Amino acid sequence: MKKFYLSSLILLLFYQTTVFCQTTFSFQHNGINRTYILFVPENNVKGEAMPLLLALHGFTQNGQTMMQLSGFNDLANEYKFAVAYPYGVGTSWNVGVTGGSTADDVGFLSVLIDSIAMKTTIDQNRVYATGFSNGGFMSYRLACEASTRIAAIASVAGTMAVATANACFAERAVPVMHIHGTSDFIVPYNGNGSFLSVNATMEYWNTQNGCPSEPTLFNYPDIVSEGSTVEASVWDSCNNETENRLLRIISGGHTWPGNSGSGGIGITNMDISASAEIWTFLSRFSLSSPVGISSFQGKQQVTITPNPYRSGLLFLFCDATEAALKIVDIHGRLRVSRQINFSNGKAFFNPEPLEKGLYFLILSTEKTQSSTKLIVW
Repeated sequence: MKKFYLSSLILLLFYQTTVFCQTTFSFQHNGINRTYILFVPENNVKGEAMPLLLALHGFTQNGQTMMQLSGFNDLANEYKFAVAYPYGVGTSWNVGVTGGSTADDVGFLSVLIDSIAMKTTIDQNRVYATGFSNGGFMSYRLACEASTRIAAIASVAGTMAVATANACFAERAVPVMHIHGTSDFIVPYNGNGSFLSVNATMEYWNTQNGCPSEPTLFNYPDIVSEGSTVEASVWDSCNNETENRLLRIISGGHTWPGNSGSGGIGITNMDISASAEIWTFLSRFSLSSPVGISSFQGKQQVTITPNPYRSGLLFLFCDATEAALKIVDIHGRLRVSRQINFSNGKAFFNPEPLEKGLYFLILSTEKTQSSTKLIVW
């Protein structure tokens, strides 16, 4: 393994096709030409270490389709993190399923992290993995076999292969987020003989991470009438200040929530943006310690009115004197950014122009952060 690892670093025979901050690279690993797309934010300061997100595509897909499906590049520009979209061998990942790929994908992705670190400055304590379907399965395998390199993972529509669970020896508590539709018939919510159910997957990581037996439950507002809703289960106060989180998409299909285009089968929930939820969750954690954990405890409450909003002034009520306000759309794209000064806990501003739709209003002070949904009609 060490021989292959060193040779892979030496044989970083890459080509590149650049579009602004997006570049395609290739290198040899175990005698196979491996490819990935790297996106570096436009506002990146040279030499300043930034987090890295590995975004893994589903079966029959590739790095390009994962980039289009997730829309992580817009979030990366806003929050200053790099995103890698690797390509599996034969459009799939080796997730431990009989008859599937036999490529050394854990080794490849580990070398990929080193490859990226040679090209740009990344914070190797804040490397995360996420994936859709087969890529979600691969994220769990990384949590098991590369827990000293991957700070936290998030999976959409992909659980754990039974073989992966049986051979899982994570060396630390790995924070896990899982998003899954109850009407997913590609990767059924209740599992099958070769992979675990969603509940069994969460039970595994709750045990692994020393989480409390009972989660905190809440529902997201059913804002968009597309035939599905979102139920959240949060297991916090786990070992080493980690957390596990499940977003259960009632009647949701094999899809990426918040994506209005193609790329899945069944109902796509539009009440949430999976990409925004994933980054908000993952970015809190690092290998050394949680990052800004106090900023996400929900203690800073914000109320907005009118909501739904049509035009004119939007009023905010918050126990703060000043805060940074951002409004992002369901694809994670920044639409409004400004400083807000409160007088006796009240402030107002005009957010126009915003098209009709669902948005997320994020209010950040020096020590806290809160978010709420804004409907424009």
